[in-house]
Amino acid sequence: MEVRFKGIGVSPGIGIGEATVLEDKKPRLVYQFLLNDSEINKEVARFKKAIEEVKKEFKQLKKDLGHRAPFKEVKQILDTYMGILSDPMLFKATINRIKEEKINAEWALIRSLEEIEKIFSEIEDEYLKQRVQDVHYVVNRILAFLHKKTETNTQLSPGSIIIARDLSPAETIQLPSKLIAAFVTETGGRTSHTAIVAQALKLPAVVGVENISQKVKPGDLVIVDGLSGEVIIAPDPETLQLYKKRQEKYLRYCKEVEHYAYLPAQTLDGHKLKVMANVELFEEIPSVLERGAEGIGLFRTEFFYLQQKTLPDEELLYEYFSKVVKAISPYPVTFRTLDLGGDKFSSQLDFGKEVNPALGLRAIRFCLKQKDVFRTQLRAILRSSIHGKVRLLLPLISSFEEIIETKEFLETLKAELTREGYAFSSHIPIGVMIEVPSAVTLIDFMAQEADFLSIGTNDLIQYTLAIDRNNEHVAYLYEPLHPAVLKMIKQVVEVGHKAGIPVSVCGEMAGDPCYIPVLVGLGVDEMSLNAQNIPVVKKVLRSFNFKEAQMLAEKIVGMGTIQEIKEYYFNALKQWFKDILVISGRERIEVGYEREHQKDCLHE
Repeated sequence: MEVRFKGIGVSPGIGIGEATVLEDKKPRLVYQFLLNDSEINKEVARFKKAIEEVKKEFKQLKKDLGHRAPFKEVKQILDTYMGILSDPMLFKATINRIKEEKINAEWALIRSLEEIEKIFSEIEDEYLKQRVQDVHYVVNRILAFLHKKTETNTQLSPGSIIIARDLSPAETIQLPSKLIAAFVTETGGRTSHTAIVAQALKLPAVVGVENISQKVKPGDLVIVDGLSGEVIIAPDPETLQLYKKRQEKYLRYCKEVEHYAYLPAQTLDGHKLKVMANVELFEEIPSVLERGAEGIGLFRTEFFYLQQKTLPDEELLYEYFSKVVKAISPYPVTFRTLDLGGDKFSSQLDFGKEVNPALGLRAIRFCLKQKDVFRTQLRAILRSSIHGKVRLLLPLISSFEEIIETKEFLETLKAELTREGYAFSSHIPIGVMIEVPSAVTLIDFMAQEADFLSIGTNDLIQYTLAIDRNNEHVAYLYEPLHPAVLKMIKQVVEVGHKAGIPVSVCGEMAGDPCYIPVLVGLGVDEMSLNAQNIPVVKKVLRSFNFKEAQMLAEKIVGMGTIQEIKEYYFNALKQWFKDILVISGRERIEVGYEREHQKDCLHE
């Protein structure tokens, strides 16, 4: 019988094929034994040799990838793996345990892993929390060489659906991608390595599907919808036919949409918007420009910090930020100040443990408390502004005082730089991220001190609805079309326009074709999204009239229930632009379907 599961769609497309279930790479069985004094040096040498063998394996994988552009991110991940191999918490700690506790290398390595797991367990940030999977994979590779065990090659038939508990980039890129139709994993999120590799390979992927490997058998027919996050095992004939048609439509649509990257972002009746990109690393900029972005609407500065073993100094930051500004010129770059907390800098800063870091000392709160860290970053950004157009964006603003204090601090730093003879732009626009309900409530005051407003829909929806979208038990409650969310966006836009400043949306809502009409209708001026979605978003923009979008937005903002809003909104989309539903994986729209379906998935 047909069985459906719900996960997180992380790479678009629809895959149909037979299931190949990969073996769960759990930590290997480790024997524990004590060493004699005469055996210690030999055991250390054995451990070091295993490290070198794994390093050699990663270097070869990286070499095999060559200079293929889609795999830049994968090569960065392999560099991360090699960094883990030499990290003191793993390398030195294991050697010290072998020597001091006189235990075998495998046992010492597992003990080191346990200590690292304790540190990661205290981190709330999704991206950082998932990095412990990198350590697990590296440890398993070391154990494999310590045991002198080689991996058996997985035999695939054309159109295989890869089902696994987790997939590392190293495992994934060794699979013959031409034979793969899609990936499904039990673990992972939108920032997981499976997502990155699947996007590079342009294959559909769904992650976070709990216990899927226990429910599917090798050879089962499986449908993977990377658009909606749905996985269907043993589909009935009607379902199979529906998804084959949807797959054909999607592939045809992808071929048609590429040329839209270079067309103006405007509606049929000439209403123009600015479409920009969300960026994490400098290396992404060439693809951002290729996709037709009109600048960087959100540059997440914390990712450069996470690549460093120590806090970067001003000169290093200045060089990096300047490189970004020059590369995107003549378009603007919007640097979001550090959106990290003290728990992410545990090796450099002494912070106490927090019960709930997501609601604790992070983002602007952290920066205003640790002004030495903030000072270094702001000075570097100010200095980089002479190379092009720079905007500054302040995250997690919850009070008017935070804006005032930041602006006063910025003026102090400008005076410092002037005295020291450094040049910087005379006017750098300062924006405020609207991510919490208190910012919306105080938006009249916020708009008086800001040059632009940027709505971070991901956090705004979570904080407003009090749900964690990465928690599979409540993920179905994460609803961008919730009436409270729509009213908040409307209020922010209206106040921003009254103050004469632009309003942008930089959350996932801006990158979902399905929500473009309502955002445009609510009056949003700019959108910042994942660069790969820009051609699609431009095509959607160029398919409807601004006045029609305004009427649609006005109608649904006046409604009080999610069910009423979704029924009206999706029926309107069916009439206006059916391809929006195809590309979004929402061709099947039934009242209450998502909620009931989620219950079924949890039951399964």
